[in-house]
Amino acid sequence: SELQSRFGNPLLANGNMCPLSVCALGKLGGREIGFASDIELIFIYAGGGKSSGPKVISTSEFFERLVQSFVNTIQAKREGVVEVDLQLRPYGTAGSMAVMLRAFENYFAPQGPAWDYERQALLRLRPIAGDADLGNRILNLRDDYLHNVGTSFDVAAMRAMRERQRRHQVTAGTFNAKFSLGGVVDVEYLVQALQIDHGRAYEGVRHANTSEAMRALHDVGVLSDDDFEQLNDAHQFLRLMINTLRMVRGNARDLTVPPTGSDEFAFLARRLNYQINLETLASDLAEHTQNVQEINIRLLG
Repeated sequence: SELQSRFGNPLLANGNMCPLSVCALGKLGGREIGFASDIELIFIYAGGGKSSGPKVISTSEFFERLVQSFVNTIQAKREGVVEVDLQLRPYGTAGSMAVMLRAFENYFAPQGPAWDYERQALLRLRPIAGDADLGNRILNLRDDYLHNVGTSFDVAAMRAMRERQRRHQVTAGTFNAKFSLGGVVDVEYLVQALQIDHGRAYEGVRHANTSEAMRALHDVGVLSDDDFEQLNDAHQFLRLMINTLRMVRGNARDLTVPPTGSDEFAFLARRLNYQINLETLASDLAEHTQNVQEINIRLLG
């Protein structure tokens, strides 16, 4: 309303109102928001033009101002808690905060410059506000880019990225519940790889939510009973551990599991309801992460 009072309505080149779709990604897109999760968003508008006045600006500038205003309205009391993340837009922080639909198409299309992991992130794209027709159009584009082109998941590129993540995010000699081998990222990437490989044949596996996607993959026979049970148990265990670590430390970034035998580990175990035998937490963590690694290698190579 504030922008409209100064610049009027954002219009397309033909004079019609320019629609906007606000799409969630990541945990928000997958309906998996946890304690202190980032709010991952992408703002996509239909096309170029100019505003209706009184002061006339380009439609792209109008939506850029809108996104900047939105980001500035959320003020977290502490770094790493409830942060708006727009980095999954084309070209990341080097790109516009508001994305024109044509730019989205050119960037994420199979022949576009997007990295494989950026297209993979679109599996969790979900329109949550704005124009419904534009949101559905974006979803159809996503399905074309990920499922309808007949390409398979690039396991080698994913393995290389996971190695970079471990080097940058994991302290040597420690276990990070998100980024270490067998951590929650390995569960998510495995499920997403199977979605990309089988989403063309089975539309029902195209879920933004990891648990729903896992169950759908099991229902069509991609995941065996044992693999589904072990992956599902590991995913729930690791997500609960991550939420608990964030509650204890008050920061979404520090997900290193404390050393076994330390007071901090005992405190973590009690928060996870391991009241009597604290060593059971360590053995359960080892079992879940080993299961994730074994299934990952067996199914992806």
